[in-house]
Amino acid sequence: MTAIIKEIISKTNLSSQEAWWLLEHVTGKRKEVLMLDPRIKSEDDERTLLLSNLLTPQEQTTMQQCIVKLTVEHMPLAYLLGFVPFLDLTIDVQTPILIPRTETEEWVHNLIQTLKPYEKEIKNILDIGTGSGCIALALARHFPQAHVTALDINPDALQLARSNAEKNNISNITFVLSDLFSALPDQSRFDLIVSNPPYINPEMSKTLSLQVQNWEDPRALFAPNQGLAIIEKIVQNSALFLRPSTSLPCQLVIEIDQYHKDSAHALAESAGWDATSHKDSFDNWRTIWCKKDAQA
Repeated sequence: MTAIIKEIISKTNLSSQEAWWLLEHVTGKRKEVLMLDPRIKSEDDERTLLLSNLLTPQEQTTMQQCIVKLTVEHMPLAYLLGFVPFLDLTIDVQTPILIPRTETEEWVHNLIQTLKPYEKEIKNILDIGTGSGCIALALARHFPQAHVTALDINPDALQLARSNAEKNNISNITFVLSDLFSALPDQSRFDLIVSNPPYINPEMSKTLSLQVQNWEDPRALFAPNQGLAIIEKIVQNSALFLRPSTSLPCQLVIEIDQYHKDSAHALAESAGWDATSHKDSFDNWRTIWCKKDAQA
């Protein structure tokens, strides 16, 4: 199957894993089933077998249509497939709702591992700007004793997130149409607040890939004040919705642009947070983790 995957990669510039996902999508068969195809009789066959030999005429047409979408229309593979894996979840995606990234998946995993020893203390979690619901649903899955409230200003995003909750059999979650905190009752209190807000400087828009520029919602990508406006509102208002006392190592986690480390850190500290910045596995600054003194 190596030659076939290499052929897909050469035509699309996908990774090996992505090429397998595309082949599974076109054929409707899992990788394990494809590897058992009787036409692959020997190692030599595996090295020389081409897509045109493996696919039916209809599948060849579908594959060509997919390649055009990926290379000419610059459609993100996630939108073409209709889903992305996110930790142990399968998250459906649809344009223009923001596609979950591996960088986000990474910090959510790290957050879950960090907070697991405090699981009994986490009763309510707030996710601001939930989009597809990936962060909120991951936290709801791994902290089943907690209730998650997921906010978004986009009703289409909330509809998708609700669908993803049903798809992944997660019920300890509520979805609320809200511009940041605006629709929350004043008495709402949470143990943990998380957010992957719009944080890209609008002046950087032309530096983004065409897959992002042409397909994803700019409202979920860009923020005024060089990308810092939403982050600033979150750090300034989150403390009003936190429980007054907690032993958790962090109470607020926000994804940031790699260029915002110093600015976001300063905004958080000016709002009274004890903030630390964290890098991702690509060596880019990716999140700020914040905590307030119990007496603050």
